[in-house]
Amino acid sequence: MKIVEKFSIDQNADIIYTKHMLQSQFDEEKFIDKSFFILAFMELSTNLIKHTNGGKVFLLEEEEYYLLGVGDCGQGIRKVIKSLQKGYSTAQNSLGLGLYQLSKNDFYDFEIFSTTKKEFHGTAILLKPKELQSNTVFFSEPYTNEANNGDFFAKKGRFLLFGDAAGHNKKSHKTADFITKKFFSTPLSCIMIDDFFESIHQDLHLNEMRGAVCLVGEVVKNNISLCGVGDLSLWLKKRETLSLKTFKNGIIGEAFSSVRKFEFTLESGEFCVITTDGIEQRKMEYFKQLSMQKYSAYFITFAMLHFARSKFDDSSIVVIKN
Repeated sequence: MKIVEKFSIDQNADIIYTKHMLQSQFDEEKFIDKSFFILAFMELSTNLIKHTNGGKVFLLEEEEYYLLGVGDCGQGIRKVIKSLQKGYSTAQNSLGLGLYQLSKNDFYDFEIFSTTKKEFHGTAILLKPKELQSNTVFFSEPYTNEANNGDFFAKKGRFLLFGDAAGHNKKSHKTADFITKKFFSTPLSCIMIDDFFESIHQDLHLNEMRGAVCLVGEVVKNNISLCGVGDLSLWLKKRETLSLKTFKNGIIGEAFSSVRKFEFTLESGEFCVITTDGIEQRKMEYFKQLSMQKYSAYFITFAMLHFARSKFDDSSIVVIKN
């Protein structure tokens, strides 16, 4: 899942400008239902101004379809389920049809998570085409811009690649691109994964490229094997707990030592989240008390990135969900 465009909504003029952009500047074929998509944008962005101090609207893309993401850091919605009922509204002179109408449509899944916790609060909403069904989702928000993004992700058959090259410039992006190409050109096996990482380590060192933290995963149905080097975090949601494991063992291209491996099985409703250091661990800790089982992998990536990203680093997240 990638960001096509991000809009700040702080005043009515922002809504008018963004509506014009959605109507005229983007690929018609990627909207499942364009009129409903824009209606949803208008309702949600109006809510940002009425109920919060403003927020962000994301035009996202996955599998040639557009998704609509909305995030704010307001006080949160105390009664989320009730807010989706017909006729309910906290605003005066309102018919209470906004969120209810958005959640009752034939084209998009409407997913919402809101928290009023003291430690962090706000709301995340995703409008996702019903056609999208993948259980492995990657989402990244670069600190500067995509051309300088050192975070990388790729999939090849049952294998996935995830990592972060040091820095936020063209050299970082060059390192990320090199590792990705190496991933696609090398036969992989988790049994021989140490050799793959050692080869990348030598190549990065010889070519004086940036160091990187890196992970290779193998997903076979609900059986997951993850092999990583460096400062990457694995959050594993099993039953009602969200536990943390880390891969802290060196940096390929610089001080590489050995690969750390984790193997586990995901039961129905369970998931794992893999993050770069652009996701703040103290914020992820708050999700230990929250059940995300009913949400799609797309929404979990968006919500966790919204609530836990750092403003000062490339922030990327992978969710694998059964």
